[in-house]
Amino acid sequence: MATKRIERIIRLYNRLRRGPVTIEIISKWAKQAGIILSDRQLYRDLNELQHLRFAEGENVIEFIDEKNKKTWKLEYDAASETVTQYDINSFFLFKNFVPYCIIGERKESFEKFEQFIYQQLSHNKYQKLINANELYLRNTTFHDYFYSDTEQQKIEDIIWALQNKRKIIISASVINPTNVNEKKFPFPLIICPLELLFHRGRIVVAGIEPQTKKLIIYSVERSLEYNLSNELFDRNQYLTTYREQLDMRFGITEPIGNKIYHIRIEWTGGYAESMKNFRWHPSQQWRKLKNGNYVLELHCSIGREMIGWLASGLDKVKVYQPKILRDLLLKKMKQTVDVYEKDLMINEDLANGDY
Repeated sequence: MATKRIERIIRLYNRLRRGPVTIEIISKWAKQAGIILSDRQLYRDLNELQHLRFAEGENVIEFIDEKNKKTWKLEYDAASETVTQYDINSFFLFKNFVPYCIIGERKESFEKFEQFIYQQLSHNKYQKLINANELYLRNTTFHDYFYSDTEQQKIEDIIWALQNKRKIIISASVINPTNVNEKKFPFPLIICPLELLFHRGRIVVAGIEPQTKKLIIYSVERSLEYNLSNELFDRNQYLTTYREQLDMRFGITEPIGNKIYHIRIEWTGGYAESMKNFRWHPSQQWRKLKNGNYVLELHCSIGREMIGWLASGLDKVKVYQPKILRDLLLKKMKQTVDVYEKDLMINEDLANGDY
């Protein structure tokens, strides 16, 4: 074989090590990989691979379904574990629906595990419905944060601190998704990190400030500056208070008044039907009214995330209690109307007031 053809055949073989392919799948992969050739040539290459022996115990197998559609896959002689199609599709869903902010920058790492899993399970029906995995399952990445290599390294650092139970000293941060007005803890700030949370497309580090035992949450992003200390802490010492404070919050935002409220909100029927099967808070209880609308009851804190959530419902939601929530939502709505009716300049301090 000519050198370029040998290189192409090897690359095709390595692609088969990740999982089965149809001509449509391998053609899509070839274009993304910068391999320019016709589908007819790809057919010839795949057929040729069935007769080549690249490695002991590895075999390229061709399957033809009832509609004469061909699928090629690699089988490993040593593989023996049996799984169902449901198991295989569960893996496909995991692979394709992982948030882009994770899989985008860690693509090579995911492909290593994909190859390993396929190698162990290659005798199973991986070729069945393979198009669903490669062509028909896709994350839209809507509301996904874009993480750079620098930010991925920060995630690695924080995982190390979590694993080794080491305190983190935060020296600066521009983005605080919980409350932009939170100034109670001047930098440098020591936290005992307890979890990485994935929330609305963004990864945040959550932990406890050891002196006050207060829940602290910061976004893992470029402006977050910190030092990893060698000071150990007892994770179990903080878990109870951490979970109590996190569970009382609606989302992750700083609570107003550090208080739990009995919240009652009416929703139009159609809007409620589209929202009630989402998990908003562990306390949520939906009740249908005679007029077709719904009432949602919550027992949690009030913060900027709840205000934004209710405001997005516009006139399809109405808060009945508590009064503090009604008043704050009404104030923010009036400020918004003023911006448009009076053509005001938007003001960050005013916008971030009250929460």
